[in-house]
Amino acid sequence: MKRRLLFLAASVFFAVAAFAQNDSLTFVNAKWNVKEIGKGIVLKEFHFTGDSKIFDSNQYISIVEIDSKKAKGRFALASNLGYITPTSKFAKDSGAVVAMNGTFYNMKKPYNSVCYFKKNGVEEFVFTEKMAQRDNGAIAISKKGKVAIHAADPSVPGNIVADQAWPSKLDGPSIMSSGPILIVDGQDARLDENSFNRNRHPRSGIGTRGKKVYLVAVDGRNAENAQGVSLWEFTKIMRWIGAEDALNMDGGGSTTLYVEGENGTGIVNHPSDNKKFDREGQRRVVNALLFIK
Repeated sequence: MKRRLLFLAASVFFAVAAFAQNDSLTFVNAKWNVKEIGKGIVLKEFHFTGDSKIFDSNQYISIVEIDSKKAKGRFALASNLGYITPTSKFAKDSGAVVAMNGTFYNMKKPYNSVCYFKKNGVEEFVFTEKMAQRDNGAIAISKKGKVAIHAADPSVPGNIVADQAWPSKLDGPSIMSSGPILIVDGQDARLDENSFNRNRHPRSGIGTRGKKVYLVAVDGRNAENAQGVSLWEFTKIMRWIGAEDALNMDGGGSTTLYVEGENGTGIVNHPSDNKKFDREGQRRVVNALLFIK
């Protein structure tokens, strides 16, 4: 009996491992729609459906890969204090080539960030609310417009620190905290077992590897076309694209990825706020991450 149970356990383990391996192969071998946006900037999109499902689900994934060594430009943060604005408008008003929605915020007045936010040396929100793992990471943008990902506690990736103002100690004129942190120095961060992490949602995230920066949007809330992912699944996606550090940003209906000149509006993913699988469902947000030439 014991031997039989061990055999069954081993069978389940290898079946799960094989399933995960198949997902990674499907992802890597997909015939991505690849378009060069400019020197050092590439847009990649693929609809994982039919025989190409991953995580046993339909998924639509959009990735902008920016080689900060080759691309002539800089990263920046956008906000309009006290107001909510579509990501595409933040991008167009700033002349950005690429933009992605930013961190978590109040959807009612005063429409403020609920995670640390500093833009061009001015702190717009200092003390985070009780966001648990949703503010245990941050991006810092240097004076030269380079972006880096930081963990609240790099010694224990995924840890929550008591000092709510920890991002204020990071170097850089522009800093935005968010989370959960997903990958730190190539190591998967610990993710708490809760509904936000476990349930499938549209997700936005940023990953880095050396000079490369990846902005990733996973669509969701449309079972026929895109179910969204858990944060464990999102971590796998970040790993599969090559990220050594990765951070989850505000997702859900906020998930929006903009590329100048694409699809008329610049929106390349399928924002879900209008409950349709099109590019018209942008949600107005409090801040955004930009790449400006």
